[in-house]
Amino acid sequence: MILNIHPSAASNFNDKAGSLIKLIEEFPKEKQKKSLFQSDLYIAASITEKDIIGDIEEATLDYRGNTVQRFFYFNDKKFGLSEKNYSELREIAERIQSLSAVRRVLSLLFVERKLFTWISEKYKGFNVPDVFIEYLYSEANAVIKTVTTWIPIANLEVESAFTVSNSEIRPFSKAVLDKWAVKVETLAGVNKENALIKQFEKIRKDYQGLAAVVTTTISEPEYATDYALEEAQKITAVLGIFSGATLIPDIKCVSKIKGSEIIAQSTIFIEGDKGSFEQKSSIIDKSSVKYWRLGQRDIIEIQKVGLDTISTLLASDSPTDFEKSTLNAIFLYSKSAFTADPVEKVVYMLSSLESILLKNENESIQQNLAERMAVFIAQELTQRKTIIKTIKTIYSVRSRYLHHGHTSSELKSISDFMMHVWTFYIQLLANVARFRTQEEFVNAIDDHKLS
Repeated sequence: MILNIHPSAASNFNDKAGSLIKLIEEFPKEKQKKSLFQSDLYIAASITEKDIIGDIEEATLDYRGNTVQRFFYFNDKKFGLSEKNYSELREIAERIQSLSAVRRVLSLLFVERKLFTWISEKYKGFNVPDVFIEYLYSEANAVIKTVTTWIPIANLEVESAFTVSNSEIRPFSKAVLDKWAVKVETLAGVNKENALIKQFEKIRKDYQGLAAVVTTTISEPEYATDYALEEAQKITAVLGIFSGATLIPDIKCVSKIKGSEIIAQSTIFIEGDKGSFEQKSSIIDKSSVKYWRLGQRDIIEIQKVGLDTISTLLASDSPTDFEKSTLNAIFLYSKSAFTADPVEKVVYMLSSLESILLKNENESIQQNLAERMAVFIAQELTQRKTIIKTIKTIYSVRSRYLHHGHTSSELKSISDFMMHVWTFYIQLLANVARFRTQEEFVNAIDDHKLS
């Protein structure tokens, strides 16, 4: 595969990459820091110098885990870039990765690492291409391939596959795992006690039967996993809207990427006075929706009421301004599905409504939001008055929670509000193609209010 970067852009990036070589400097070798105290954590394995393959490369990370420096060793000396100069390297890598010919096949991390490797190899005088883009082509073509990723979703089972965004939700079925098992058994050979066999049985136990987000890309592996994870995060977020947790004040959806779902649990070890020993584990958060099964009818229903429209918006390469605003509001709204605190749900829902129903921050928030929402979702005057009253009550609930740290027991009002919000988003998705901008949408509501 060839990365079709425009010649003038390639020449510009080659010049910028070449200028980084002269910024390489020598750094003192750091002595290993002594631990503050001896750790008693269980050690599963130890890695020695014999286990390290290839050259050692060091990196310095900031508190968010982002690389701010990289180093390499040459002639028993340590070389690298200062934080300031490394930020310049990262900026060049970001600009290269943002090119349309690159961003769908290579991750930023891949470009960043290859750029640092190229300048370090050039500094050492090794035989690498004279210009970076040529080197990047070569390195990319060696690893770009078709990659299919499966990301399991916790506590969700689906009867059949369906498309969301650029991925599919598929059953992680016994048939799929049986197919994989053949490959594992081939690798393991005749030894049925092989660690591979045991590990695969654990995979089967943990994941068989769950739904999974399945994504296929033609890319380098790092990009494939980054993109698949981003897809899975978006897809599980919007699925949560249809879980029922956006309609019931005190439950939450726990169908997120397997491993990221939050179900509060406790483990207690009990020592008896006669030498007995006992372990108790239990779920603390019993308000969660613990399991979710989507049959074929359920899938068709949620597709009709809005999931298909969201899927189209997510997959669009050129969304309108209003489609972007709608997606932003949808993702804010989806956050309410993943908390069981009624007032936290209110906070997320109001934030999402404010993001789509207000023209600017100078408007009267409560009055304009309440009136516009009422006009948009209701036809009768009495219905509109009820909706406006409910929304103003809900703002009062949120205010008490934010300023005094206590929640309200007015579950009925919150429940009514949640139903109004659900109706709003179903109607918004049904009308999203009618408007080009958020301003056009809000003006249309105001015009209808005055008509």
